[in-house]
Order: sequence, then C-alpha cells, then structure tokens
Amino acid sequence: MRLYQLLWEIIEVHLMGIEDFQNYTDHCFNGTEAPCMSACPLKVDVRAVIEKVQKGNFTAAYRLYRNQVLFPRIVSTICEQPCNDVCLQETVDTAINLRYIEQACVGLTKTREPIGYNVPPKKFHIAIIGAGLSGMACALKLASRNYSVTVYEKNDIPGGKLAEILPRDLYLSEFQNEFQNVSYNLVTSKEITKLEEIEADAVYVATGTGGRTFGLQEEMDYNSLGTKKPGFFLGGRVIGSNSIEAIEHGIRTSQSIEKYLKVGLMDGVPETYAKRSIIQNYYKLPVAAGVYTQNLQEIIAEQAITEAKRCSKCDCSLCVDSCDLMQKFNKGPKRIGSDVTTTLRPIEKFSKRIASRLINSCNMCGLCETVCPEKIDMEDYLLQARHFLFKDGAIPSAYHDFWLRDMEFAHSDQAYVLISPESGEKSRYMFFPGCQLGASEENYVLRAYGFLKELYNDTSLLVGCCGVPADWAGDEGIRDTVQNNILQEWSKMGEPTVILACPTCMKTFTRYLPQIKIVSFYKIMVEHPRFEWKAKGKGKTISVFDPCASRYDRAMQADIRKLITEAGFQIEELSHNGTEARCCSFGGHIHAANPELVKKITTDRIGENNNPYVTYCSNCRDTFASEGKACSHILDILFDIGSPERLAPNLSQRRRNRVAFANKLKGNGIVEGGTDHKLERANLEIPSELMKTMNDYLILEEDVLAVIEHCEATGNVLQNKSTGEFTGHLSQGVITYWVTYEKTDSGYKLKKVYSHRMKIEEN
Repeated sequence: MRLYQLLWEIIEVHLMGIEDFQNYTDHCFNGTEAPCMSACPLKVDVRAVIEKVQKGNFTAAYRLYRNQVLFPRIVSTICEQPCNDVCLQETVDTAINLRYIEQACVGLTKTREPIGYNVPPKKFHIAIIGAGLSGMACALKLASRNYSVTVYEKNDIPGGKLAEILPRDLYLSEFQNEFQNVSYNLVTSKEITKLEEIEADAVYVATGTGGRTFGLQEEMDYNSLGTKKPGFFLGGRVIGSNSIEAIEHGIRTSQSIEKYLKVGLMDGVPETYAKRSIIQNYYKLPVAAGVYTQNLQEIIAEQAITEAKRCSKCDCSLCVDSCDLMQKFNKGPKRIGSDVTTTLRPIEKFSKRIASRLINSCNMCGLCETVCPEKIDMEDYLLQARHFLFKDGAIPSAYHDFWLRDMEFAHSDQAYVLISPESGEKSRYMFFPGCQLGASEENYVLRAYGFLKELYNDTSLLVGCCGVPADWAGDEGIRDTVQNNILQEWSKMGEPTVILACPTCMKTFTRYLPQIKIVSFYKIMVEHPRFEWKAKGKGKTISVFDPCASRYDRAMQADIRKLITEAGFQIEELSHNGTEARCCSFGGHIHAANPELVKKITTDRIGENNNPYVTYCSNCRDTFASEGKACSHILDILFDIGSPERLAPNLSQRRRNRVAFANKLKGNGIVEGGTDHKLERANLEIPSELMKTMNDYLILEEDVLAVIEHCEATGNVLQNKSTGEFTGHLSQGVITYWVTYEKTDSGYKLKKVYSHRMKIEEN
C-alpha cells in the first residue's frame, strides 16, 4: 500500500479553485505542433498531408501542401528537409522521407491548377523589388487578395537564385502555373537603384544575396520584417535566409503589409513570426519501427503510400487512445478543461453548464494519468469538478441518487454488520469486505470471514461502505460522515489492522483514511494457502482482469496471479493489465449519466479475448456476467462458491443478498441477538426482459412496488379499458417512476417500467 500512499502524498487532496481548473491542463501537448511541423519554415501541416497520402488521396494532399508552400514543384525539389533532423522515426529506424512524399503529391495529383477566388479589388498598390522566391511569394499572396502588385526584376526573367539550382523550364513553368488565376505586373530588366524611382503604398525589398538594402536593414524589425521607414519591408536572401525561408519571408511580409495598409502599424502579425520551439516531450512518446522503402527515386503511388504509412503523424494522444470518455466525447484534456471551466462558472445569458454529463461520465479509473508523459490526472480533475459542482448546488442529483440511496441502505440496520471478538477484547485484525462483495454473493463474505477467524480468532468484522459513492457524487459531507464512522468503530476495536478484499476500498482507505493500517485479504491467502486450493484449474487457460482500482497495487496483482497459478490455471494476460488496466464500466457510477458509454465500455472489455476471466472485484465480475461473459471472482474458485457462468444478481437481489448474510452473521451464534430484517416483497411477476431494463435504468423491485401500492391506495392511476392494464407514477426523491401493470390472482404482473428525473407537480 506504500505505492498508493506515495501517490496521494504527491497529489494534494483539496478542492480546486476556479483558477486551478483553468490552468490544470496547461502542460498537455495534445494537438500541438509535431517536431517536423515546428521545424518547417513554411508551417506545412504534415499530419494533414500525410493522412491524405496514407489514404491514397494525392490530389487532396497536393491542395493542402500547395496552399502552404505556394510553389509546390519548386519546394519539393529544393527543400533542405529540416524536418528530417527532428523526426521521431529517426530514433528507431530512418526519418520519414517527406521530400519524396511531397514530390509524389505534385506528380500524382489529378490537377495542379490553383483555385481562383473572386475577391473584391483593393485600392492599394504594392511594389516588390526582386522576383526571386521571396518576392514572388509575396506577390502571389497579395495578388490573390486582389491588391495591385508590381514586381521589378533586374534580370530578363524571374527566379533569382533559382537559376543556379534548378532548370529554367521547371521554375518558370511553376510561376506561370501558380499565377494563372491572379493579376499582377512583372517588370523585367529593370534594376531599381533608388527607392524614389517607384511609387507605391507599400514596398517589399527582396533583392537576393548581395542585393541592395537601400539602408533599410538598420534597426529593422526582424519579426515583422518592417523597417524604420513606414511602408517599407525587407526580407529574403538579402538578409541571410535560405530559399525556403525566403518564401516564408514573402508570406510573412504580405501579412505585415496588409496590416500596415489597414491600420498603419509596422509591427506585423504575431502569429506569422511567433517563435516555434520544438516540444521535447514528443520524444517521450513511443515510436514503432516501420518498413523502410529503399531507393525512393521514381515516383510510384504505392511506394509513396507505404512511406507515408511509416509516419505516425506524431501527436500525444496517449490519454485519448486509452480513455473511453475522451473517445466518446471526442475531446482531449485541453478541450475538456475548457468545457469544465465554463461549466463551473457559467456566465449568465452567455454560457451554460455544458459539461455536466461529461464530468459525471468519468469512471475514475486513473488510466489517463498513468499513460500521460506530463502526469496530468484527469481522474482527480473531474472528481474535484464534481465536488465543486456539488458545493455550488449544481451537480445533477439524478446522476448519483441511486448509489447514494444504496449506500444509505448499506448502513441501515438491514445490511450493516459490526461483530466484535467473542472474547470482548480488542481486535488484532478487522475484516472490512465493503458493501458490494456480499451484495454480489453472500458467501464471499461468510467464507472469507470464516477463513480469517480460523487464522485469527480475534478478528472483528465491519460490513459497510467505504464512502466512495458519496465521493464520486461530490458530497464530501456524507463521505466524511461514513468514514468518520469507520474510524470510530476501528478505534473502539483497538485500532486493528484492517483487512480489505475490495480494490476500490483499498484505494479509498489509502486516500482518505491513511491512519489505518491496511492489508490485502489476498496477501493473507497467499501467506496461508490451503491444500484444497491446489489443482482446481486442471490446466485450464484463463485471463486475469485487473480492476482499475488495483492499478498501482502491484503486490495485490502479483498475489492474485500466484493464487491462480497455484490453483492449477494457465494465465493468458489481457492486452490491458496491471498499471494499464481498464475499467469494467462500473467505476464512477456513470450509469445514469451515460448509459450508452457504459454499454460500450462493457462490450469492449468483454471482447478482449474469449477466455473466461478471473477478477478480484465483485463489480467487475457481475458487470461481465450480466452480459453473458464467463467470469469468476477469485473467491468463487478458491472457496467453491460459483461457476464462471453463474448469473449476476439483479439490483434487487443484491439488496436481498446483503440482508441474508447480515442475518446469518447476526443470528448464527457469532453474536447474541440481532433482528431478522426481510425486504418486503409482494407477489410481483417481472418478465426477464423487463428485469434487464430495470437494471439498466437502476430501478429496484421495491421502487416498482412502491408505485403500485401508491396507485392502489390512492386511486391515482389510469386504466386502459381495452387491455385492463393500469399505469401510474410516483416521485421518490429526485426520480419519478412510471409503471404499467396488470392484476393477477396472486398479485401483480409488470408490463412496462420507466424512470426519469422530471418531477410531476401534484394537484
């Protein structure tokens, strides 16, 4: 348990303030630029281009690429590929050959004709000195926005430095192609020696390596590329850029010029020159080796697609890939953080509590923090959000009403059990099975307690709830009341070591009751094995399903596997186990908030393999069994309690199980006295399909009976004359139950049942 204690020492347990919620996900880098994108001067959206190529859509990929580089044939030929130096794939094999992929986009697109836009003409005239890559890039951007543009070039053709590195036909045809839908004026064989020679509203000087700067470089703004002379800008190779950087200078200057023409400022557009440092956390991400294609020379579609598929489109999506909630809502931590902050402090008439369902759909499994390189714990974040909403009186009560009432039942005199040592002395050990173990199967508690009594006769027993339902509901008051009661009973018993069989109780005790020394029941079983446990498995292969609450309890996980293997089973591990265990769907009590998500999670967990599962959480066991998955609790095997095919008890049966074992414990001589409480049940016939509906909607038999009794006593009921069926409703707390039933000779037969959180105003 020391691992849990260290974990919660690191995470301060407190109610966050609104500023904490706003800043909590600041270190998340999901959706940020991958290293290759940060290194690219032209800001090519590599992920988007690669995704299109991976699907064989070269035309769509070309459009994306062209819109960002302006001259795709030129750039794909001369680019120096700074992306290669930072490619994550380089850490496991060879960097992605993006130049080849870009050339494939150019060579395999169905059309290279640029898209023309009908843009209203602007009244301003811009002069550009130099028709190299930088000047032509600036001209293309401004001309496409329908400014009047004149480019002056001292040579007889445009291109500048390109004449030294590319065939003339290649770059001239590229310029002709890209400018075909825009109007501009190119003046060749015209060298500008004085700025006074030209008249324009703005001027971009891009004269190339060794070209004239006209004294503009002194004290220029290297961010906006603006100079001290209003309306004059300087960039490209003349100030030391390479060819690709020169294009970016032209694009950046076009936006700086537009701002100057609109508002008279020379400081440019910050988004165009913001420093783009490579996020080093990307290098913490796992990278899989791919199949490298040798000799990428001839442009072949299949080879380009294969090379593109080597790219993992680097993004940190580890939490999203692992989290059912994030996948359901299609949101990563930053988006969730933004929605949660809005929900906690909505602005009247402008925003609503948009994330209430999301906040209450978290199953509190903690996997997100486990896989996150930055250790962002969305479990604790969303738990604190529930607490915040509860304090604000804004958490939807219906989301947790059933579980709070179930916890209240667990502490009623029908289900709550406290047994002191027969000697009346203090206890050395106290067994705390939790509230759900005996609800699943009464013999889990009876056999386990009997086993402990044989080992330690002075073992006391406390059957109740650890308080986690109230914690998940955001209600610290009820949680603290329950846990203070545990502390008082523990203190009266002489502060014994508490033996826990429920992983969720282990997690809860560690977080909220650190003063209590705890030990796993399964550790005691490992230390005191029984001969009859041997060879029960007869070599059968099973898979261990680790409950999400056991995520950091490696000792418990190891003890379970030791018990299983020594019982004669072969273990085939699930793909998600140990620290990466995933929730069965029960955690967080998300059933009322998101029943569709519950079904999806359960289906996904069941589908991991066809082996029977063995688990050590009764909720996991019953969740799977209710959907037909062969699953045993470890106690089923070792104490010969039930088969893997045993049906899961319905919600009403779970209550009856608790009453039954409480009565046996109180009336079998362990303690004197005790009242025999029986859950009142009329003769109510419930078809199996309706029982499934009742479980899905968290409706108990006693809820149905309460409606029927109310209808029969008050006459507040509607009768369908053609069928003879009666329909009525009754509000209990925040829930209204609707029941359709018919009378039989021996009682009632349920025909339909439904519940919702709308209250009916009675007249």
